[in-house]
Amino acid sequence: MLAVPSHTPTRGAELSGDGVPFGIATWSDETAFWDADARRRDSDEVDLGATWRRPGSDDAWKLAWLSATGELYRCRLAGYPASCTDVTVLTTVATEQELDALLDGWRDHRSDEDGLTWLASRLTPVPRSA
Repeated sequence: MLAVPSHTPTRGAELSGDGVPFGIATWSDETAFWDADARRRDSDEVDLGATWRRPGSDDAWKLAWLSATGELYRCRLAGYPASCTDVTVLTTVATEQELDALLDGWRDHRSDEDGLTWLASRLTPVPRSA
């Protein structure tokens, strides 16, 4: 597992909308996220869709995995041109094969009204202070 980023998260991230902080760290936007670790810019990315939702919200979330860092992250889509806010590293996964096993069936849930709830059920929470 990779080291936890050394910065202070901007606020507690929620994965399924239950109010419980979840994830390793959160950045306010994509620029801050990419700037925080140079390995991210050159990394291969596995795109896991940009239609993830939580119950009662119209917000769409992107989910992706970076091979160079092992980070599985999600971010709130903020409009065109595909910019994101509230970028959260949810966990780290060492290999793409482990990612495939962890998220087996994700294509069936990424557009569900409660897709982020399904995602939360697949991940072991990484506690952190809000």
